[in-house]
Amino acid sequence: MIKLKRILVPTDFSDTARHALTYGLSFSSEYQAELILLHVVETIPVGYASDLFPVPMAEVFQEMTGYAKEELSKLAAQAREKGLAVREMVTQGKPSAEIVRVAREENVDMIVLGTHGKGMLDKALFGSTTDRVVRKAPCPVLTVGATEHEFVS
Repeated sequence: MIKLKRILVPTDFSDTARHALTYGLSFSSEYQAELILLHVVETIPVGYASDLFPVPMAEVFQEMTGYAKEELSKLAAQAREKGLAVREMVTQGKPSAEIVRVAREENVDMIVLGTHGKGMLDKALFGSTTDRVVRKAPCPVLTVGATEHEFVS
């Protein structure tokens, strides 16, 4: 028998991440599991940051965190409309490491994650966040790609 109590759905607000949320919502509803929505504000190396952003980095991170919280609250509202228990989390760091850390600390039973996010440069240079999460996660990971063969509506 499958027992899911907590489902983690990390998001970068991309189309694929929103598609993964559809699966997270369905599993949460089916198993009456708590849904944890997570966004990781990626740390920018200081050398690049000073060239890219002429404002103090604290302001940049504050702005990015504020945007993430607003977007997460919109996604959480969708879950609450369906009567689901949901929590929103914003952390800062390397996305794959933060997703694995949160999954471990929150004793998550499953991670539902999009296969391609907004970080195409990240994938080209450093490998996929999804690949890293799959290799290091403390629980099963459902990876969701672009819309093709669907088993959830």
